[in-house]
Amino acid sequence: MNAETSPSCAAPGFDCARIQATISLLGLDAEQGKCAERLRRELIDGNAEVLVNSCLDALARNQDFSLVKENIGVEPFKQSWIDQLRGFGQNYDTPGHFEDRLNVAAACARAKIPLGILQLQHCLTQQALVDRLSVQYRDDPKAAWPLVDCILKLTSLGLYLTAESYHLSEVDELQKALDKLREETSRLHQKAAIDQLTGVLNYSSLMETLEQQVAKAEQKGSPLCVMMADLDFFKKVNDTYGHLVGDLVLRHTAERIQAAVRDFDMVGRFGGEEFVIILKNTDLALAKVIAERIREEVSSTPFHAKEFNIEVTISLGVAMLRKDEHMETLLERADAAMYEAKKNGRDRVEIADDSGAAP
Repeated sequence: MNAETSPSCAAPGFDCARIQATISLLGLDAEQGKCAERLRRELIDGNAEVLVNSCLDALARNQDFSLVKENIGVEPFKQSWIDQLRGFGQNYDTPGHFEDRLNVAAACARAKIPLGILQLQHCLTQQALVDRLSVQYRDDPKAAWPLVDCILKLTSLGLYLTAESYHLSEVDELQKALDKLREETSRLHQKAAIDQLTGVLNYSSLMETLEQQVAKAEQKGSPLCVMMADLDFFKKVNDTYGHLVGDLVLRHTAERIQAAVRDFDMVGRFGGEEFVIILKNTDLALAKVIAERIREEVSSTPFHAKEFNIEVTISLGVAMLRKDEHMETLLERADAAMYEAKKNGRDRVEIADDSGAAP
């Protein structure tokens, strides 16, 4: 940090050492500075007023917003918001940035604006930026994660400085802000990783998770099983009832699979009507029991979709990780076992041959 701490910034205790300690605690580094520059260039430049207007509509529904109208005025408040957004993350590690954010919050405190209004302002800005990222990177959500992380961390800094300026307890208020942002981080990461139709892991997240679990199993020498599951005659469902009903059947199928597996098992949509279930610390005997439970859960009761009751069955193939086996080979063996189940009459579980070495 090159800039000297200004007097007004040092007054509440933010000398250079504390500024550095704060940004370190929040996990802010040079990468976030680069990401913030990308966010300003790709999302904010030319769109700041539009983004603020969309957030302002939501903020105005808060009953305490009347105090903003009475004590500050909507237009000055809005313009200050736009200015802050245009400088989102710019020079975040300098005394000037800290001083500016502390002064803005202090002005609101003096105007008797409740702290909750400013906290909601930060959260709405955060959500607006994340929503724009979700649209821009909908085809490659993983690529947006560093930018989402940057948004969350810079919002955390903004919340912290706002709380400090309102003379609230430093430790308690920071912990509350961080806890809230951790929950939001988890929710947003989950949102980016989830297949929007079925609510289970999407393909990219599924593959990443499987790769991680294979590596962990190899490292620890623990068993790992994978299931490939495919609905039987699903094309007939779409052809008979239409794709909207077919989508409902897929969603209900995912729910039934999740109901049949353990809390720590991982379910993902491989594509179309195919699902993959990752069973860590699980041998073939137990995996077969769980697979049969899934099969029974799916086929035991007809799916009710709109006014239709639809009989659905599922075929499953199970494979256990061999020593030094690649993720792709493990999946191929589970897939081959699943097609063997199809070949042998469907609505059944087949186990892949786990003998021999991996190719």
